[in-house]
Amino acid sequence: MDREEWVKWGVIALAAVGALVLVGAALSSGGDIEGRTWIVESLQADAGATEPIEGTALTATFEDGTVSGVSGCNNFFAGYELDGSSIAIGPAGSTLMFCAEPEGAMEQEQTYLGLLQSADTFDVDGETLTLSANGTTVLTFVEITPDTAAG
Repeated sequence: MDREEWVKWGVIALAAVGALVLVGAALSSGGDIEGRTWIVESLQADAGATEPIEGTALTATFEDGTVSGVSGCNNFFAGYELDGSSIAIGPAGSTLMFCAEPEGAMEQEQTYLGLLQSADTFDVDGETLTLSANGTTVLTFVEITPDTAAG
């Protein structure tokens, strides 16, 4: 190879490395968390990690600085900010329905919204989202896909 070909291949290699760096930066800045709908698989309650009460759904969709979803009984929304793997979720607003059934739904809703607001880091591993506070996992979600929605 002559010098001109070496330069050409060097530029191509540098461009490829640059593209990989940009993709990595996009993923670490929250690209994986946003635009996807998540459903809680486990939440940290007073007694430790627990599954949501049967008959309730705890969901979250992160989009354009607003997280919204269902908190077991009511719909909610809150602002959020991402910085790398750090997350800050503000206080939630919600609809004001009361759900007597299933038993414990209203307490679970308050726990869920409190845990969301307490989260300070997030991690996405494939179709699993983990929110943590002070190094302790507080919420584990799985992505709602056509497969999970159907089954």
